Amino acid sequence: MQAETSAQRVIERNVPRNFTLGVLDGAAYMFGINLVARYTVLPKFVSELTDERWVQGLIPMLTQTGWTLPALFIAPVVASWPRRKSLVMLLTLGERLPFLILGLLLFFLPTLPASILLVSFFVLYGIQSFSGGATMSAWNDLIARLIPARRWGTFFGLQFGLGSVFGVGSAWLAGRILEDVGFPYNFAYLALLCFGAQMISYLFLASYVEPPQEVKPRQAMGAFLSSIVPLLKGNKAFRRYLLCRSGIALALVGHSFFTAAALEGFKMSNEQLGLFTGVMLAAQALSHFGLGALADRWGHKQILELATFVGALGMVIAVLAPSIWWFVAVFICVGFAQAGYQISGMTLVFQFSTPHERPTYIGVANTLLAPVSMVGPLVAGFVAEFSGYNVMFLCLTVIGVLSLISLHWSVHVAAKPSTALANEAVS
Repeated sequence: MQAETSAQRVIERNVPRNFTLGVLDGAAYMFGINLVARYTVLPKFVSELTDERWVQGLIPMLTQTGWTLPALFIAPVVASWPRRKSLVMLLTLGERLPFLILGLLLFFLPTLPASILLVSFFVLYGIQSFSGGATMSAWNDLIARLIPARRWGTFFGLQFGLGSVFGVGSAWLAGRILEDVGFPYNFAYLALLCFGAQMISYLFLASYVEPPQEVKPRQAMGAFLSSIVPLLKGNKAFRRYLLCRSGIALALVGHSFFTAAALEGFKMSNEQLGLFTGVMLAAQALSHFGLGALADRWGHKQILELATFVGALGMVIAVLAPSIWWFVAVFICVGFAQAGYQISGMTLVFQFSTPHERPTYIGVANTLLAPVSMVGPLVAGFVAEFSGYNVMFLCLTVIGVLSLISLHWSVHVAAKPSTALANEAVS
């Protein structure tokens, strides 16, 4: 008990430091990752190597599967480490080094056949995504430990918001490099710059102050997995939330196809690609700042509902678009919807659990999204292949609206994190 009280005092004393470092860590990371934005730049890279529509679906499939599937299996490991930061620093190397390798590959072996470059890219991107998913479980619990619950929304809003502001600059830079440098050297430069920014982020991460805390012995994987069914049976609200969130995640898969649809339907130029990336990130930045603060006052469930509605609206606009410039509104919707989903999609999970159960709840919430993440983008890609992008967008819009209605009426949580949970979050 004395050690636990001492650790709590250290955490409380270092909240301002960790809050600031966390925001800077996220900003640097997002500056780098937006140089290779998965909604705009990566689809452009894939389109340079193949014109098969279904291949575009591999990007969101790997992204979502990688960020969801490892979470459940890493949860017992996370719970057994006295310092979450050490585990995060180890795991996150796997989501940063692939961009270094990709950049060097494109720079020094630019004449490789397109098929080999494509396979190499997806292998490296898969490693990056799965490492990111494992890291995110540990990082979420680390942040929930170090930042008081009453400030979760503000923290994530500032972190993602500042990252999106920097991302506007990286979008402009990406557009210039794509326009002025020939393929594949343009993508090589972007990948290497991404890695450099991510290593700056790594330095901020290394500076977090986290005291060791008492942990339970690592639970055997079989025993841990057998505890999941009773957990789900005993928490009806959490069970319903997972179903609704799966539908929302599937609907938002459509956002990954906007760039491919604009390239095919309106012959979007590299300069327009950079512009739309900047518009999306500017919308994300403003939305993060506003929605983060609003979530702490209004509630994360309400923010997720609003984000889902705006995300579905973006797909409707894409279907109706008579010209390329309508995609300004489309990418504004993407920025807003992704900001709301980032801030509240996972943060809402924290409200279903106690701090000691949190790694398990994070793991369950992420991993149960894996089937949707694996199958959804590929199914969407095949629908686009055989029926066109507009049919796919409309189908996903219907799924999003139905999930929104179900979330609103069937999932009941506290409007804000409870006072008790807020107090426990730093214990």
